[in-house]
Amino acid sequence: PAAVEMLPAFACLAIAARAARPLTISPQARAPAAACSATDFTLTDPAFALRRYLQLRAVLAGAPMADSTVESLVCRIEEATGPTPFDERKIWGDWQLCWQKNSREAAASQKALAPLPQYSNFMLDESGVKVFRNIVALTKRLRVVADVEYTAPEADCGTPGRLGSVIRRATLELRVGQRWGWRPIGLPLPLRGEGWLEVVYLSDGMRITRGNRGGVFVHLRPELLTERAAWPAVGGGSGTHRMAGRR
Repeated sequence: PAAVEMLPAFACLAIAARAARPLTISPQARAPAAACSATDFTLTDPAFALRRYLQLRAVLAGAPMADSTVESLVCRIEEATGPTPFDERKIWGDWQLCWQKNSREAAASQKALAPLPQYSNFMLDESGVKVFRNIVALTKRLRVVADVEYTAPEADCGTPGRLGSVIRRATLELRVGQRWGWRPIGLPLPLRGEGWLEVVYLSDGMRITRGNRGGVFVHLRPELLTERAAWPAVGGGSGTHRMAGRR
């Protein structure tokens, strides 16, 4: 709605937390972990608040919340839910990156591409291998695609949400002539590496992960990031996610 196009960040949070009262903010409160911000939230449902804030930020102009505030919400969610077992069926499909925190140890390419639209979709690649496909849209037709093969954790391990990961392939893709069925033109990129990705929160609409280099990533289902989904009172809904990954 035009009347709220310039809604500031604190108002977005107020709307997000509307159904999750009481909300108190105490900068002096103790954070539950060293990675958390000094800003402390007491929320009945911090996951709902974070998801609603990110939905509204996607369709509204205005100043975003401070990264420390978002990270504090992430910490509240982790504290409330505890270890999250990996659920492949629930995580399968398309995810759009909505917020991330890069550590000092993050790869230079990750830092450079951070402001651009990104997806990380759990799917089968063209060879039938299970991967999460990282997609960074450089322009409308040009994108970086990196397929990361993952290994599910053992059932009795101490980190039930941690996936072993290794980059399977990376390409710079030019997508032209799709209306005529042309395949993307790909240029291989020399990206190599292995590590892990830990799923610390997972619902049907939002996932939060931490990487082995200290990064934090919050993804939402793409269909939640439309004006229709963000403002259901106007006549929309969140829909259901597709089981086929974005290609």
